[in-house]
Amino acid sequence: METKQQDSEEENPFLDYREDTADEWMRAVYRMYTRQKQREAADAAEGREFCPVEEGISAGGRIACLKSWGVPERILKNLEGLNETKAVKYVREFNLSPREGWCLVLSGGKGTGKSTAAAVWLYENVPPEGAPTYQTRYWWNGTKVARTNGYAKDYERMIQSKLMVIDDLGVEYQDKNGNFQQRLDELIDERYSNFKKTIITTNLNAEAFKDRYGERVADRMREGFAWGGGFMELSDDSMRKVRKVR
Repeated sequence: METKQQDSEEENPFLDYREDTADEWMRAVYRMYTRQKQREAADAAEGREFCPVEEGISAGGRIACLKSWGVPERILKNLEGLNETKAVKYVREFNLSPREGWCLVLSGGKGTGKSTAAAVWLYENVPPEGAPTYQTRYWWNGTKVARTNGYAKDYERMIQSKLMVIDDLGVEYQDKNGNFQQRLDELIDERYSNFKKTIITTNLNAEAFKDRYGERVADRMREGFAWGGGFMELSDDSMRKVRKVR
């Protein structure tokens, strides 16, 4: 599996909030976008220089939103302050990739900050108006994915959610009949086919990941890596808390 990350100069449709408003949180962002355009048009009509009004959600509100999305409290505690780790750098670059760059894999052992970086990604994608009006979930650990039946409501939510984090993929039990492999294959294929942004954290390196989950899964990821994301192997020794997340 390729590990090199490639940059794209193309426009980022993922950040165009006029598109794909099916999810409630995207509708919230679209309402914000619409209000800003209305203010801009009104100012222009009356000869005033447009000055955007600061709107958004507090840091505490963002944390509450992440908690409702399933991010564990042990991860949320790390968001009180952290340095600019390699993992955080990778997720911020991934956030700017076009929608075709749908997948990022963060690989490394304990202390490399991969799970915290995935939470930073969700933190920085909380809509300006806050949490959606309904309970959703964007954070799943690999064990939970493995235990979810392919016909369950949770599995459908995994397929359809705009954003998804699969944390610690590789520690789950693989049944001898290959049921989990089949569900994971379908999940990855559906998210790949519909450009659903996905971050996976794992302690497996690229070769071990491919051996465990197969060429089909690896191939879907490689296609996305051409547009952004990538399989990033981390070797940071620790995560010293030196600054707060913006």
